[in-house]
Amino acid sequence: MKTGKKAYEKNAAGKQSHLKGVAKKARRNVPTYILLAPTMILFLVMGVYPIIWALKYCLYNYDGTTIPIFVGLSNFKKLFDFKAIFSEAGNPYAVYWSSWGRTLTYAVIKTLIEIPLAFFCALFVTDKIKGRTFFKTLFYMPQILPSFAIFMVFTIMLNPYNGILTKYLSNIGAVPQYYNFLANTKSAFIVGILADAWIYFGLNMLFFIAGLTNIPKDVYESASIDGATDFQRLRYITIPMMARMGQVIIMLSLVGCLKAMGSYFVMTKGGPNHTTELTFMYIYNLFFPSGTTAQYGMGAAVAVVSAVIVGIITAIYNVVTEKMQYD
Repeated sequence: MKTGKKAYEKNAAGKQSHLKGVAKKARRNVPTYILLAPTMILFLVMGVYPIIWALKYCLYNYDGTTIPIFVGLSNFKKLFDFKAIFSEAGNPYAVYWSSWGRTLTYAVIKTLIEIPLAFFCALFVTDKIKGRTFFKTLFYMPQILPSFAIFMVFTIMLNPYNGILTKYLSNIGAVPQYYNFLANTKSAFIVGILADAWIYFGLNMLFFIAGLTNIPKDVYESASIDGATDFQRLRYITIPMMARMGQVIIMLSLVGCLKAMGSYFVMTKGGPNHTTELTFMYIYNLFFPSGTTAQYGMGAAVAVVSAVIVGIITAIYNVVTEKMQYD
């Protein structure tokens, strides 16, 4: 009995000591919790709540004004009824699935332009040249300026009648006189890619600069002593040692491209005939249509499906690039 009582008292004392330690640690971390609170509140309000809202209303027929009507999986059935989508003329969901083709094309072309440009600009400004701070600022400047203003400048420069770029290109015979870049399907698509790449390559350049400055200098010095040329140092030292960071940068750029709509939203409104309407612009038009009733329920369903597709593409990219790293 005495042995059992002593063991019980010892266990109780241990628990009490543990609770005191936890309470003491919590009190010590109070300033940290206070500092984290605003960020956590914003994350819950702006991040978690919209996800819960979308998961709820994708099961409803809701236009934002009337009473929501529960329809179950009807919105998803409409979205995945491929037989009706591609057999019925003018089916609105055909535009959604075709938008994925445009979005993936946009993502691939923009990444192929933006990432090499950012990498070589980073190499340029990290080299020992005069005025590298000026060039670094110049390259990053489009990222600082308001995107809306930049897209409007592009629109003005490509005006078919008095746009400076249109006049120059027509004078050298590259395009017909009074050519409307934003009314032509192919040229409007390319203009949007170039505008977005010009804006966002500066941010990726900073990421590459951070990676380049972390490469040990003695590696380059050893290669120079062995007689390696600049190209050989780039090929056998810089690129391999930047591979891991490059993987992350490309992934961030790819995900950003899959969610893009900025340039086309301002310059073409998704036209002509939906040919520059990317996936997330399609979702935006469901929530905020012009002249028609909003479709919050279908918009939520499309947003959920799109998020899953983006997640799958990102996962495939990570698996493939990880395998390439080990191969």
